[in-house]
Amino acid sequence: MAGKIRVLVVDDFAEARASVAKLLQFEDDIEMVGGAEDGPSAIERAKELQPDIILMDINMPGMDGIRATEAISSEVPVSQVIMMSVQGETDYLRRAMLAGARDFLVKPFGADELANTIRRVYELDADRRARIAALSRLPGREPPVRKGRIITMFSPKGGVGRTVIGVNLAAAIRVLTGARVALADCNLQFGDIGIMLNLAGNKTIQDLLHREADEMTPEVLDSVMVTHSSGVRVLLAPARPEVAELFTADHMKAVLQALQRDFDYIVVDTWTTFQDLMLTVFDLAERIILLTTLDIPAVKNIRMFLEVCEALGYSHDKVSLVLNRADSTGGINVEDIEDSLRHKVAARLVSAGPLVTASINSGVPFVVSQPEAQISRNVFQVARDLLTDADLERLDGADRASEAVPRAGFGLSRLRLFPRRGAE
Repeated sequence: MAGKIRVLVVDDFAEARASVAKLLQFEDDIEMVGGAEDGPSAIERAKELQPDIILMDINMPGMDGIRATEAISSEVPVSQVIMMSVQGETDYLRRAMLAGARDFLVKPFGADELANTIRRVYELDADRRARIAALSRLPGREPPVRKGRIITMFSPKGGVGRTVIGVNLAAAIRVLTGARVALADCNLQFGDIGIMLNLAGNKTIQDLLHREADEMTPEVLDSVMVTHSSGVRVLLAPARPEVAELFTADHMKAVLQALQRDFDYIVVDTWTTFQDLMLTVFDLAERIILLTTLDIPAVKNIRMFLEVCEALGYSHDKVSLVLNRADSTGGINVEDIEDSLRHKVAARLVSAGPLVTASINSGVPFVVSQPEAQISRNVFQVARDLLTDADLERLDGADRASEAVPRAGFGLSRLRLFPRRGAE
């Protein structure tokens, strides 16, 4: 055997994925390269990782293992599926095989049964795998490499709603695309994302501090991050503020590049500083969402930041100026701000104090709980402007297929029509 058998584990329970990882950890010829929590994610991870074997749970909410296997069989032919289920009835076995699965494991199973089944399927597929490998070496057949889009939330002044908007922006991108979305709390001293999403976890970004760049594998990230009910995967800030002093720019670069390899979109919350560590985050970002409000101190600080961006050689399009609480009254005209900053306002978000407070207290982003609210529509529009061309084309196709809601609105009925990746 030339190398290790690369295995992707798909199960909606993180404990089940961890259990399989433990069963395989002593197998010298088998390597778990990643995990997925649902059918659409399994399809995306299979496309990205091109594993030899996929261990697929048959019963998952939304897209079940049968439908996911059908899609993988046609879209990722290099991978072979072994179905897992607590049920061993003949009907389940027949349906799994018709979908393209090569074998079937009944839970619970032991380490020997698991490893032997993986090896058997891998060996039986040797000839077909060799033919596919030969084809992949032809010009123009190289598999795509994921490089997720980093979106950095920043404001040089506190209290403008940066974290709230960042949390909702990540959820909005997930709702619109069904893509793999990560939310990284890089406010290393006083990060609030865990509080705002009512998430608690024993692992934080601190657990990646002593990892080398090549050690930040998808399974390592999977073990450190927590999943919000919206489907967004969250990397929490350290529990103690003094930990921030241990991080360097190289540490942050390694973490964000690892997230880029594993996710389609990475929304990064930050803090108010121009230190080297934060400049590294700016350098890696494809877009910086620069949040401000209609007050003189905020605008003054925004001007200073834009001067820094110019000195760093950032393109004008890299920075999107977003005005929060744009409908608040204070005597400052938006057009005057644009003239003063020589930078157009890309989006305006309305005030929604009671809704935002309720959202924070419940741990549910308002774009999920109240998608028809005006502020939710504003955030969805910002999210649309951040999508890749492929996701935007897919989304616009769904828009054209639905005439129930005007284009400017994002009603709940219409959100349900947006296609999930890999969904039929």
